[in-house]
Amino acid sequence: MRLLTFLVGLMVVGLPVFAQETSDSSAATADHYIADNLFIYMHSGPGRNYRILGSVEAGLPVAVLETNTEKGFTEIRDPDGREGWVESQYLIDTISRRTQLPLLSQRLADSEQQLNRAQSRTAALNKELAQVKQQNTQLQAELNQAQQSVTALQQQVGDQDAQERYRMFSYGGIVAGAGVILGIIVTFIPKRRRRNDNWM
Repeated sequence: MRLLTFLVGLMVVGLPVFAQETSDSSAATADHYIADNLFIYMHSGPGRNYRILGSVEAGLPVAVLETNTEKGFTEIRDPDGREGWVESQYLIDTISRRTQLPLLSQRLADSEQQLNRAQSRTAALNKELAQVKQQNTQLQAELNQAQQSVTALQQQVGDQDAQERYRMFSYGGIVAGAGVILGIIVTFIPKRRRRNDNWM
């Protein structure tokens, strides 16, 4: 009876050592996460029959210290520095939704800030565009007025040139007519006789 008790005691003590010897060692990495929507127990050894050290919440990043593929357990270190064994099926190598949530929230906040800045910039550009359009309209109106003034001045100059040419033509006709009349009058004026200085 004592021998049987001694053998059972040896098996209980030697089982964790044997399990650790058959485990696959790997470097500690922090790129694994506890699967979402659950929490798992952390054991002191690679099996459910080992003492429970505590629980690990879903989504927490953990560092993988060692993996026992035969037992399906992995030794991890949680963010609090605790080390223990958890079932490998509950470990994932993609970032958990719990970790993604603050990152996505920050990205969303950054995107909203960028959108607000872009909207503010767009509003400022639209305001500047409206001012430029208004200035363009005013300049176009001023240009139309200037063109109308130039056209009116050109018309006035043309009218003055026509009047001046008509005046000069009239003056020329008057002078020419006066010359003709004067010539006719001169022809009818009798010539004075010369005095004959040779008197006998």
